[in-house]
Amino acid sequence: MPHILIIEDDEDLRPVLAGMLRAEGYTVSEEVEGAAGIDAATEMPPDLLITDIVMEGMEGIAAIMALRGIYPEMPIIAISGNNLYLKSSAGLGADAILLKPFRREVLLQTVADLLHAGRRKSSDPDAWPSPLPA
Repeated sequence: MPHILIIEDDEDLRPVLAGMLRAEGYTVSEEVEGAAGIDAATEMPPDLLITDIVMEGMEGIAAIMALRGIYPEMPIIAISGNNLYLKSSAGLGADAILLKPFRREVLLQTVADLLHAGRRKSSDPDAWPSPLPA
């Protein structure tokens, strides 16, 4: 199964995300900030990255930019509670964005779509499906 790396500093959310993905059969690694995530990714390259944007230490945007340079084709999902940060992350290398809180089904579908199709062609986040429930 594909390996997914989650970089998320929220001690309550990170294990929930990991549990959802493991329940679907994915192999999951977890890190609490960007620099540790980069180290983990270079030791065991993930098939997909999910990263929060605002974290202590190295933030998600810096991690996205660094990992995009190492793994240009790796799909990246940026997550945040702030839509402005998400739009910035899209322009700096995220392939999909999810505004917190998001539904389990939306996360799993986004992961499946990116793993199946690889990186999105559009860097315009307004062209992506809405992560919010209808």
